[in-house]
Amino acid sequence: MKNNDKLMDRVITGGRLVLESGVIEGNLAIKDGKIAAITAPDVQLPAKEETNANDLMVFPGVVDPHVHFKEPGPGQSREDFGSGTRQAAAGGVTTTVEMPLSQPLVTSRDAFAHKYEVAKPQVVTDYALWGLLPADELERVKELVECGCVAFKTFLSTDPDAPKLTDYRLLEAMKEVNKYRRFIGFHAENADIIDSTAEAMQKAGINGGLAHLQSRPDIAEIEAISRIALFAEETGCDIHICHLSSARARDVIQHARSRGVSMTVETLPSYLVLDDSDLQRCGVFGKCNPPIRSLENQATLWDMVLKGEIDMLGSDHCPYTDDDRLKHDGDIWSVPPGLPGIELMLPLMLDAAINQRGMKPERLAQLMSSNPARRFGLGRRKGAIQVGLDADFALADLDHQWVYEGKYSLGKQKSSLTPWEGKKIKGQVLETIVRGQTVFRNGKIIAEPGSGELIQPDFEK
Repeated sequence: MKNNDKLMDRVITGGRLVLESGVIEGNLAIKDGKIAAITAPDVQLPAKEETNANDLMVFPGVVDPHVHFKEPGPGQSREDFGSGTRQAAAGGVTTTVEMPLSQPLVTSRDAFAHKYEVAKPQVVTDYALWGLLPADELERVKELVECGCVAFKTFLSTDPDAPKLTDYRLLEAMKEVNKYRRFIGFHAENADIIDSTAEAMQKAGINGGLAHLQSRPDIAEIEAISRIALFAEETGCDIHICHLSSARARDVIQHARSRGVSMTVETLPSYLVLDDSDLQRCGVFGKCNPPIRSLENQATLWDMVLKGEIDMLGSDHCPYTDDDRLKHDGDIWSVPPGLPGIELMLPLMLDAAINQRGMKPERLAQLMSSNPARRFGLGRRKGAIQVGLDADFALADLDHQWVYEGKYSLGKQKSSLTPWEGKKIKGQVLETIVRGQTVFRNGKIIAEPGSGELIQPDFEK
């Protein structure tokens, strides 16, 4: 019996392990879904199963802090928890933090429980859930914290799926959230500026991909972040900027932090890889909010990433069907905003960050794994290759060159009408492991639906 107790469930040998301290050659031993040991290459613990990583780089599983599966609701032709987590696994993502814009909106205990029951039989990766900041019933903040919401999302822009709080209600809500060791994530765009600009451009008959960019100028994002920072300083509320697109907000962010505002910032691979020429090329198929901006803007975002001013990367995965876009006959104002992206989460950054810009693998792992895990209260289980944490890994070949084709997607949408179609990428995820079990290998899902788990946050760490 004692020998059986010492027998590992699985060992992964021959890999280059991306630890927080750097990349080492070594082996991983897994027991009961946890990392039981990290050993030198010549030390192999006895195990029931052995996997030879064949010199692949072993990253900690990616924690994606910003995904939209929008289930439950009427849009399941676009995405659901099953198809969404399958794509996540293909992108090296082992934990998704799903946004609350489902129907019903996640503003109550019942809505949280309903979403959990819908997700439970489908998921192949682990996941956590955002709550939506209640517009009126602030007592529900406590209720949602007790359910396990990791954070609260709200919009300063006008969003058809979610109510926008007045400034007074937002201040009151920030005071309430501050009581419970949670934070608020903001879609930071000034609603009056972007709504009025878009209305004027529509009346003038201006259309096309670049019109969408012009209707959401930098000042809308800069003002919104300035206001959020001021409110946070006043209330002491912890805040998070979702999908930063405007690099001109850099000074505002630096100033807020210098004044002691607790603020983290997330940007997207979309903003780091695509630019306004792609928006012009793709038109309605490149629309997302905030918009894809100029190449000059992108260069400054990269500088912020490389200098540690941006804390994490999220996909903002939000796919639509081709019909959702085509039925509007090219009218940029009528189509819904959102791009797919979770399936390419790690591959895009292997290419753009490591291969093109020389980022150290451990820094990329910090941006995509440890920082989001700790920020969202998941750091006691997720985010790093460390003894005692969940055995979540993405095995990647940094030299593998390939071309993305939507028809091979693991999601519901097999569309070629995305900005990613035909994208040449150097770097690929070959295997994704969640709690010691292979979920994805060489283009195929191995795990059974329902094998993923809801992860409850723990903000003690």
